[in-house]
Amino acid sequence: MELVNSVTKGMRPYPMEELARIKAELVKAGKPVYDFGTGDPKIPTWPPIRDAILKAIPLTSQYPSVKGSDALREAQWTYLTKRFGIQKIPEIGLIPAQGTKEAIFNIGLCLIGREGKKHLVYPDPGYPVYRASALYAGGIPYPVRLTSETNMRIEPWKLPADIQKSTAAIWINHPHNPTGANATYDYWQELITWCHKTDTILLSDDCYVDIYNSDIDQNIISDPKKDTRPLTPLQFSSDRVLTFMSLSKRSGLTGYRSGMIAGDARIVNSILQARANFGVGSPDFIQAGAAVAWADENHVAERRKIFTHRLNLAAPHLRKLGLLDGMPDAAFYLWCKVPKSFQGQDVKFILALAEEGMITSPSSWLSEGMTGYFRLAMVPDDKSTEEAMNILTRFVEKHA
Repeated sequence: MELVNSVTKGMRPYPMEELARIKAELVKAGKPVYDFGTGDPKIPTWPPIRDAILKAIPLTSQYPSVKGSDALREAQWTYLTKRFGIQKIPEIGLIPAQGTKEAIFNIGLCLIGREGKKHLVYPDPGYPVYRASALYAGGIPYPVRLTSETNMRIEPWKLPADIQKSTAAIWINHPHNPTGANATYDYWQELITWCHKTDTILLSDDCYVDIYNSDIDQNIISDPKKDTRPLTPLQFSSDRVLTFMSLSKRSGLTGYRSGMIAGDARIVNSILQARANFGVGSPDFIQAGAAVAWADENHVAERRKIFTHRLNLAAPHLRKLGLLDGMPDAAFYLWCKVPKSFQGQDVKFILALAEEGMITSPSSWLSEGMTGYFRLAMVPDDKSTEEAMNILTRFVEKHA
């Protein structure tokens, strides 16, 4: 007798939880651990954010508003305007969210099945929650393998005609996790045109939109056609477009859980009405800290410098080993090739490397069948990174 449904029974272990298990076993064994597995940056939270949270902790706990506090919403609108030139107009709605993970999962429940459309298209490799969202909503997951030939971008206009017709929504993630690939102005235009033509909701996972090479900050160009910073499709249109943004990577609030959904007001208003059934907003004191985070760009610029430095620190070692071809466009990941001696055995490789104390993520855990790569999340400090690169070098040379 089954006590859970087939989706729950068939759900594979969440990759980051498996990495946490491996790490715990190493710590228990008394071994030093260099964790490049989970994208959880180890940079102290900007003090004004922490101060705002502490000051806002109430004497009496009460339910937070489903729609979020006025102060947080205003800070988010200000951010959208300053960063992307997106104006506060009736056609665009906004909802604060508990990070973007819950928002990304729940959106499938709201969109799959509309007008009989059952498919959810998403990038492969990519965030595992896209697939889970489709399955729990009773939809059909449709992963699209990303390749260097398409610059790691989905080209939905090339999908089979029946899939294009039955797609309820499409997930786009640029800057991309795990490869760091970015999207161009022309690509966003072509994609939005396709979405309007096929009545497909464009879901943009913009979690890493503010994590890019810090050198760009020396010459920012506000014109979207020339801006080398990552763009969001909401700069082009709000019709059938939703962006999902987070403070997890931008401000290091991974554990505090704060983000937002912004876009087509027709969809956002319906989500807001439904959201009371999914849960409630972030605690009011977290919202107070989030408002401070969205309103400031200086602490984000400092974080970009750190990430850029860490990428540049590790890259030469990886190139020398033949594991890295080029630098990512943005985000803080390095998408590396599995050593030749482990070709097609990415899980075997990362488990063997973990025995030496270095935790990484295999491509098969971040994809649906890709086995030739592994991901490094550049979250450890300089000293740990250098030590880990030495471990990796000895390991690869030993197994050559």
